[in-house]
Amino acid sequence: MSDDPRHRTLFAIDALDRRARQRLMGGRRRTAGNQRARSSDVTRMRALLVAAGLAAIGVAAGWVMSPSGYSTNSGQLSLPHQQAGLSCEQCHREGNEPGDSCQGCHGKHTSVRRGHARLMATGKLGCINCHDIHGSDQGVRWLPNQQRDSDNQESVTLRYWVGRTQRVAPSHLHVQQATTVPLVPLARCRTCHLLNNKRDPLWRCVAAGDDIADAASISGCFDEHRSATDMTDHTGKVCASQHRGQRFDAWEAARLTLAQPVGKAEAPRYPWHWLWLLTGALLAALGHVGTRLWQRHRRRARRDGAATQVALADRVRLPQINTNTCLGCFACVDACPYDVLEIERYVARVARPQACCGLILCEQVCPNGSLVITDGEPIVDRPVLDEQLQAPAAPGVYLAGDITGLPLIKNAIAQGHRAVDAISTAIKSHPHQLDVVIVGAGPAGISAALRAKELKLRYRVLEQGSVAQSIRSFPRGKLVFAQPLNLPVVGTLWLEEASKEELLSKWLRIVRREELAIREHTRFVSANAITAGFEVAAQSQPDGTPQAITTATILLCIGQRGSPRKLATALSPATESKVFYHLADARSFAGKRSLVVGLGDVAMETAIALSRQPAATVALAYRGGTFSRGKARNVAEVKRLLELGRLTMYWNAEVEKVATSVVTLRVAGKGVTLKNDALFVMIGSLTPTGLLRQLGVALSRAEETN
Repeated sequence: MSDDPRHRTLFAIDALDRRARQRLMGGRRRTAGNQRARSSDVTRMRALLVAAGLAAIGVAAGWVMSPSGYSTNSGQLSLPHQQAGLSCEQCHREGNEPGDSCQGCHGKHTSVRRGHARLMATGKLGCINCHDIHGSDQGVRWLPNQQRDSDNQESVTLRYWVGRTQRVAPSHLHVQQATTVPLVPLARCRTCHLLNNKRDPLWRCVAAGDDIADAASISGCFDEHRSATDMTDHTGKVCASQHRGQRFDAWEAARLTLAQPVGKAEAPRYPWHWLWLLTGALLAALGHVGTRLWQRHRRRARRDGAATQVALADRVRLPQINTNTCLGCFACVDACPYDVLEIERYVARVARPQACCGLILCEQVCPNGSLVITDGEPIVDRPVLDEQLQAPAAPGVYLAGDITGLPLIKNAIAQGHRAVDAISTAIKSHPHQLDVVIVGAGPAGISAALRAKELKLRYRVLEQGSVAQSIRSFPRGKLVFAQPLNLPVVGTLWLEEASKEELLSKWLRIVRREELAIREHTRFVSANAITAGFEVAAQSQPDGTPQAITTATILLCIGQRGSPRKLATALSPATESKVFYHLADARSFAGKRSLVVGLGDVAMETAIALSRQPAATVALAYRGGTFSRGKARNVAEVKRLLELGRLTMYWNAEVEKVATSVVTLRVAGKGVTLKNDALFVMIGSLTPTGLLRQLGVALSRAEETN
């Protein structure tokens, strides 16, 4: 940035600040892993694609299965044309106008009416204007009676439409060969004629007694092409060959047939267009549902596979970066939930190896394989567990959550769920009160209780404090991240990115709704091995009432926050009330003089929250000489507050004495006295090694062997 006023800075962003990069990118995380995300936008479209493909196959199959007498373009044919065996090619020939092919069978029919004849001569009126063989074509057909031995020799009278026929009362017309009289709906005449005007010539064709020419009415005029007097000479004429000498009688019989009420018509003989639609719809539905079920099965399989990844590693796992190929794209930096990595001189480097938890997210999102996770030194002072989270040295004892050494709330939930699954498979018939005693009601304990209830196990949860005590200890308004985002939540316990209050409210609501068997303010004291199980000793708080429980298995879901590491300096009863090991509400320390001991993430977040309170004086004391751990955003914020004078930093400092209103520090061998109202000790927690050793859990491979 130039100091020259002529060079004005229009835009600046700290590329090392993750939050600034996220704001620049519209709030989205810039990780390569997001490119592989299986969102509903992808999976839903796959199901729709399969459904559309199967629908097309179904329509094609229906078209192939349709009979030859069915027109795939225009519709089904009327009865006479079906019986004549017409095909599409016979009428729809290239170069022919619609209706020209009719003359091949019917001959050239002129009109006895001058107006119609004039229109036909100019080509404005043709066969299909009145006779639509695919749509409104209908008529009356008489067939000879085939029952020769019957006394009733009258002809069979049929009223036909396109795709359906109906037998009507006989009209006393005797025929030796089939005779047909086409019927023309008045709706075909409305182009030139006025249906509602009785002065229109069309009205002489309206059936007697009708007051109005309805569009569904049938024309009663049958002498459009030949008059009745033409019947005297019909030798060799096409009309005579088709209508015989009974043409006039057939017209009268047709009028009688029109006077008869028409009942419910028969269903179409070949409703093949419905076959196309139904076949396509059925295959589309089956394809969509089948694809969605397959995707759900795959997600469940991936979820179960991901759950097995929460097993602990035996060795330290650290990222190894090839600086020759690293792109400096920030993908690994953004994926790491503990800010182990940072970008320096355009390549990634391991800045805080002690904070690495061994997750392989950074390796997964690296776009070109420059970063790989490798095994290092063996891990010591951590419980030895098998893949089912059972301690091999203490059969029947299972561990889940923070005590296993694997971080993240999401991992704790998955471990609690999986441990109960293993217990359900392992336990056999036993005489004890319970199948499992769950110690601790944190994320792992609540998840385990939900799973135990689902599997109908006899269980009880012992919690020395309150439900979700570790979450309660977070500062007010603290944002709880559900990272890593691509690790699915296993189990029914709710977990999303939320504030401390929202997460706690959700969990307590689940506990009440499910009526989980949780005994708060009940401390787990000891457990003695008995036949096929354990005898657990517990103690109610604060009255100290002892409890004895027999159980087949024990699941330890305790964390390390319940046993904070304390100062080596002795505290008097008068000063114990001003010493705190977690910050619940920074607002209650407004206007107070506070000292925070430690420089981890918890200590820095506490100091930052306190410094934001009005009239607050905040100091940090750390036994080291520089920042050695902690998330990059916390380190950057502490440095900013130091520059602004909102924080005071004491390096190489240890607490020497705690009094009611002051605290004495030993800084580089010199004593420094600070006025103080509150002392926050944030120097970590103690692993409950005593309890683990009492239960027989090995804390190293070497200890397990011995």
